Formats: sequence, structure tokens, C-alpha cells
Amino acid sequence: MCGSPVNPWLNIPAGDYVGHMSHPAVGQRAVLNRLLRDALADVRPQNLLVTGCSTGNGLEHVNPAVTERVTVVDINPSYLQQLANQFSNPGFSLEIRCVDVSEAVFEPNGVDLMHAALVLEYVDWKPLLPRLASALTPGGVLSVVLQRPSSASPAVTPTQFASLRLLESQFHFVDAESLIEAAATLGLTVRLRRTEPLPSGKAFEVLRFVRLP
Repeated sequence: MCGSPVNPWLNIPAGDYVGHMSHPAVGQRAVLNRLLRDALADVRPQNLLVTGCSTGNGLEHVNPAVTERVTVVDINPSYLQQLANQFSNPGFSLEIRCVDVSEAVFEPNGVDLMHAALVLEYVDWKPLLPRLASALTPGGVLSVVLQRPSSASPAVTPTQFASLRLLESQFHFVDAESLIEAAATLGLTVRLRRTEPLPSGKAFEVLRFVRLP
């Protein structure tokens, strides 16, 4: 089952989402693509899991000579259909899972790199984090991209893609310090932390946690 029908993500067409994220006033799609590319180059995972994968932005950077298995998770089946069409013969094992990440069951100790970009803002991340941590192999990396608050712009920037306004009630900023503290209790230590400025004047908080052996 692909999640609750009341979840606003199910009512946002893929074209609207891609158009919004690519809009000059938002400018996040290309940056998110690059951040996944950078995480892949840094970690060189054998097994990759991308939560909130949408239509697969950035998966073209997966190197089949390095990464054997890729698992993608998203709640919207139309996004995943586009992903499946784009990566119909990817050169690596591709598992596509249509499920709310809050309800997903992850294989323990099975992932070398887990990427969660603009995901934790839309879920109750505190009970989810232990499940994400347990899915990592010893030495595995949890890559997180958070949206930082901006005094100049609302959380969801207005564009002509009106369906994105449905997300306003679900979006909640995640305090990076609180996330780091919670991660430490789970054996996750910060490997990288930096701010990624966006063309819109907003910024991302980029974090990579490594699971201690």
C-alpha cells in the first residue's frame, strides 16, 4: 500500500514538483542533484538507499562499477513510475519501494550510504532516526540535507505550481543541533557539516553521520 490518501505528497503531480524545484525562485533541484553526487563520490557505497527519492534526481551519478544495489523509497507512485522509466536498465540492482518513509521497514546493517534530502522536515523524525541508524552497516554513512530557516522567504516558496502549497501545513524545520544530539545517542558521529547557499537566498544544512563500528 502506498500510504494514506490524505498525505499531501500524493496530490502533487510529478511535473509540478520538478517544475517547482527547478524554478529560478527556488533553485533547489540542481543543488540537490550535486549533493547526492558528492555523497556518492565521498562514500563510494556498495549498497545505497535514497529516501524521498521523488523521480530519481541524482541517481544518474550512481556508478555501477562501485554500487551494486540501490533502494529507493517514496510515497508517491507516479514519481516512482517516472523513476522506473528513466532507469529501466541502470546497470545496478534497483529496488523501488512505494511507502511512507515513516512506515518503511529497513534491513538491519544493510546500507553503506543512506541519503535523506529534505525528508526529515515532513515526518516525525525522532522515532524514525533510530530505524535509519540501524539500517546502516558499521562505518556506514547517513547523509542528510536540511532546509535552514530564512527571514526573507517562507518555507515553501510561492511559484505558479500551486499544488506545492499543500505542503505548508506538513513542513517543519529540523533543528540541526537537536538532530546531531539525537544521532550521537545512536552511535552516529558527524563526519561532515556545512552550509550550502542557494540562489534564492535560502540555504541547506548538509550533514553526514558515520555509524561507529
